[in-house]
Amino acid sequence: MSELTSLLRKEADPIWRKIFEHPFVIELYKGTLPLEKFKYYVIQDYNYLIGMLRAYSLAAAKADYDVARLAIEIAYLDATIEMDNYIKLLGKLGLRLEDVINTEPAPTNTAYMNFLIVTCALGTPLECLVSTLPCFWSYMEIAKTHEDLLKENKNQLYRSWAEVYLTKEYTELVERLKNAVNKLWDGTNYDKLKKLFIMGSRYEWMFWDMAYKMEKWPI
Repeated sequence: MSELTSLLRKEADPIWRKIFEHPFVIELYKGTLPLEKFKYYVIQDYNYLIGMLRAYSLAAAKADYDVARLAIEIAYLDATIEMDNYIKLLGKLGLRLEDVINTEPAPTNTAYMNFLIVTCALGTPLECLVSTLPCFWSYMEIAKTHEDLLKENKNQLYRSWAEVYLTKEYTELVERLKNAVNKLWDGTNYDKLKKLFIMGSRYEWMFWDMAYKMEKWPI
């Protein structure tokens, strides 16, 4: 039986190729992205991080020890190291955490967070991991795909942000998530798992697009 992650990645490849080619991603890795678009992304990402923390906390509550430990570890990283780095980034951008907290999540961001939280609240631990995997995994693949662009990037802020996703620590985290997904899968419910992975991948593309357009509520 093939590994679930390999099967899902193949299914989502057309979407991931569009992610790699999105103008936000290309301009970010080239260093030419307008700063206001990056600020918008960072502000929205705070709310997303909170949503991911909640999703993994829900998964941990119902999972067996190994998966629960991984989910708690990721939630802890989100709440501590990730958040500390986030606050430092806000300072470099001239933003205050209070302003970020008071910013309403955009429509796409709200929908994405709700998708993850509902999936992790009502679904199995495997379904939760599958729905969140496109986020972690695609960031690593984006960085590897555009590593050459990053080498030529003269924007220190953008380069430092992106280089995180090429680190050994981040790569190991993604591999641990993939291994947990493969270990949990017993060969059943493939269509449902594929649907969740595809949906998560779509939301990843939509998040980049939301940031590039600096999406707002219509009324």
